[in-house]
Amino acid sequence: MDTVRYSQWESSPEEVPGGGLGPPVTCVLLGPWGRWEYFRPRVCLLALAVLAVTVLWALILSILLSKASTDRGALLDRQDLLRTNASEQTVVLGALKREVGACRSCCNATKATLLEAVADLRKAEATLLEQKSALEQLRQRVTQDLATAGRDRENIRNELFRELENARLQNSSCEQCPTSWLPFRGSCYYFSEPQATWPEAERNCLGNDAHLVIIGDLDEQGFVTRHTRDRGYWLGLRGVRSAGRIQSYQWVDGVSLGFSSSVLEAACVSINR
Repeated sequence: MDTVRYSQWESSPEEVPGGGLGPPVTCVLLGPWGRWEYFRPRVCLLALAVLAVTVLWALILSILLSKASTDRGALLDRQDLLRTNASEQTVVLGALKREVGACRSCCNATKATLLEAVADLRKAEATLLEQKSALEQLRQRVTQDLATAGRDRENIRNELFRELENARLQNSSCEQCPTSWLPFRGSCYYFSEPQATWPEAERNCLGNDAHLVIIGDLDEQGFVTRHTRDRGYWLGLRGVRSAGRIQSYQWVDGVSLGFSSSVLEAACVSINR
């Protein structure tokens, strides 16, 4: 083991030439690490500096620790608040999820109901279209049947007139027309000079056991027209009213007119040249 050697000089000041004091005492430490020199004034300053730095660091550390503790407390409080808010938000979110689920179920039920209603409407629409088509076909058949019946009725009427005319022609040699009556195809025609209304003309004809003229064809119409001397004449044709309006026309013998026209709106009919 190495030994430390100490060399010590007198601590009393020495006189130097000129009567002054010499330099301060210097201690020299010799050892295995080499030679160290230590000066007293510097040691004090160094110790004070180290102490000041230590105190300053301690103060800084205490301030930092206090601030860190305060910040940590604030962070913990903030964390607790966030946890509380998170719990509340979780509860609210759960309630919202339940409401959304209920709304979704309600919407699904409503959607199913609407789909059923749409299906029913489509079925009803298809049924209505079928009924409309059936009614249209029925209307066409009825129209055709009415037209056929009208033609058949007109044919029967014409045939009846021809038969009556043939019968009258066969009996014309036995029967004579009254005075002032003109014969035509087995019938007698009277052309009145005084003018009269349709009801008056009908009454006059009925008073003579006759009726207003019924035009069967163009030849008969030409015969009557030639003897009216451009004055016109009443026809034995009258309107048949329904719902306050004239819907059709009928001859005085009860046979309906074979055609209708929107311009025929009068209750009685006459022909003028």
